[in-house]
Amino acid sequence: MKLRATVRKAWEPALWFLGLLLIWEAAVRIFAIPGFILPAPSVFMLRIVQSAPQLAYHGMITTKLIIYGFVAGAVPGVALGYLIARYSICKQLLYPIVVFIQGLPKITLAPLMLVWFGFADFPKILLTGLITFFPVMVDSVAGFQSIDPRKYYLSKSTGASWLQTFLKIELPSAAPQIFSGLRISIVVAVTVVIVVEWLNSKTGLGYLVLRSMDGKDTSMIFATLVVGSLIGVFLSGLVQAIERALVPQGRH
Repeated sequence: MKLRATVRKAWEPALWFLGLLLIWEAAVRIFAIPGFILPAPSVFMLRIVQSAPQLAYHGMITTKLIIYGFVAGAVPGVALGYLIARYSICKQLLYPIVVFIQGLPKITLAPLMLVWFGFADFPKILLTGLITFFPVMVDSVAGFQSIDPRKYYLSKSTGASWLQTFLKIELPSAAPQIFSGLRISIVVAVTVVIVVEWLNSKTGLGYLVLRSMDGKDTSMIFATLVVGSLIGVFLSGLVQAIERALVPQGRH
């Protein structure tokens, strides 16, 4: 029964997506829309097959940057979320600074980061980390603040150390909301990396999109965007799988 529900949950979005592609295909053919404006799904899907080695190579590079940037934002996000939730002095001093930094138009900082750190992967990872940091931090704060105070009384009565309290009580209790922020951030990271790769890069999916735009190769643009979306779906599913493994109480 559980397996049937899982299969149904996976197939329903796939069928909706397939239906959308069929409508798209029919509309392009019926209204004779030029391919350089809007290619039919059959065209850019065939392009994915034809350019599979190229898309796989650049997709792997983009995926690596996504993971690095995601980790660079998620780890400090959880750590700072814990400090803000547990210590009022951190909330008073750090939270306004974090909100101020979050309000900065970070994409516009990209050229400045390239000047500071050069044209390697580091500025791309740093910018991705800055953008993915805030959702994780906010959900971490909410998670750590929602812990039942009675659990702390139990921890003190058993003589548990800070580390034991954190690992056995605080982190498991806050984990569902932390993972909520992680799921949002991993999808955001995909978009950020591809956009940042437009600025100055000779590899990655963003570079492929930019080069295809210069050559007015619309089918390649759509093929690259599909691959980027698949990467986002895969990484989001990976985060959810880790959540199900580590947070049994969060299963539905």
